Amino acid sequence: MKIYRDLSSIIIPNDTACGIGNFDGVHLGHQKLIKTLLECSQSKNLDSLIFTFDPHPSKVLFPNNGVKLIMTQDKKRKIIESYGIDHFVLAPFTQEFSKMDYKDFVHKILIEKCRAKVVVIGFNYKFGYKGLGTAESLKQLCSEAGIDTIIIPPVTHKGNIVSSTFIRSLLEKGDVRNAAKYIGRYFTVEGRVEQGKHLGKSLGFPTANIYPDTDLVLPAKGVYAVLVTFNNKIYKGVANLGTKPTFNGNDIVLEIHLFDFSGNLYGQKLEVSFIQNLRSEIKFDKPEDLVKQVQRDLLNAKEILKAI
Repeated sequence: MKIYRDLSSIIIPNDTACGIGNFDGVHLGHQKLIKTLLECSQSKNLDSLIFTFDPHPSKVLFPNNGVKLIMTQDKKRKIIESYGIDHFVLAPFTQEFSKMDYKDFVHKILIEKCRAKVVVIGFNYKFGYKGLGTAESLKQLCSEAGIDTIIIPPVTHKGNIVSSTFIRSLLEKGDVRNAAKYIGRYFTVEGRVEQGKHLGKSLGFPTANIYPDTDLVLPAKGVYAVLVTFNNKIYKGVANLGTKPTFNGNDIVLEIHLFDFSGNLYGQKLEVSFIQNLRSEIKFDKPEDLVKQVQRDLLNAKEILKAI
C-alpha cells in the first residue's frame, strides 16, 4: 500500500475507486464501505484508494472539544492496509484546508489528484467549508464530471446505526462487549510497559503497567477480562483501568495481570483487548479487602475467558 502524507506528494499512476471518510475505529460501517470499494475497483480494473485525514477534523475545528479517537492513525492505517488497499492518503487537516469549497475538493483533490472514476462514501458524509458538501451534492458534482458515486446506506446492529460516535458512548459506559459487536473486533489499547510502584506484586498479583494515550477514548474506569498480545503470543488476564483509589493515585493507568505467565515485561509493547467489564473501580478501606476482591475478579475473568 502506497502512503501519501501530504497533498503535494500524491502521484497516482492509474485511475481509482476512491473511498473517503475519517474511518475512526474502522467499524462495521467502514468495513462495508471498504469492501464495496474493493469490489468496485476489481470489477472496473481501477486502483483502490482510501482518503482520510490527520488529525481528525474535530481536533482542528473544535480544539477545546475535539472527539476522543477510538484508535491511533497508525492502527487505522494497519487495519486498512490489511484489506489490500492500493493507495492510502492521510491528508493534513488544517484551518486552511477546512476552508476549501466543497466543489474545489471534488475537482482539485478527487478528480485531479486522486484520479477518481468512482467515489464511495457513507450516507451521512459531509465535506468542504462548514460541511456544506453532502453525499447528494457530491454525487451530483461527480455525475457532471462522468464519475460514479456509491453511497453506502446505514449499517445497523440490533436496531442501532453503527457509528464511531455510538461506539465511543458504549466504551465510555464500559460496555466493551457490545462495542466489539459494532466495531467488528475487540476494542484494544496499546502501550509499552513502564515501571510502577510494585503495588500489585506486593499484594500477590504482579502487574504490567501501561499509561494509555489520553487522546484516545478509554473504557469506563473498572476491572476487565482481557486478552494481551505481545511477541506474537496471546495471553489471558485481568486488567484494572483507573487511578488506584485505594492507594490515592491520580494518573490513569492500565494494570494488567496475566494468567500463567512469569517473566519481565518492562519495555515490551502490549496490545490489550478488552473482552468484558467485571466491575467498576472501587476504593477499599484497606488493602486486605482489595486482595479478596481481586481474587474474585481473577475467578470471574477466567470463567469468561474459558470460551475464547
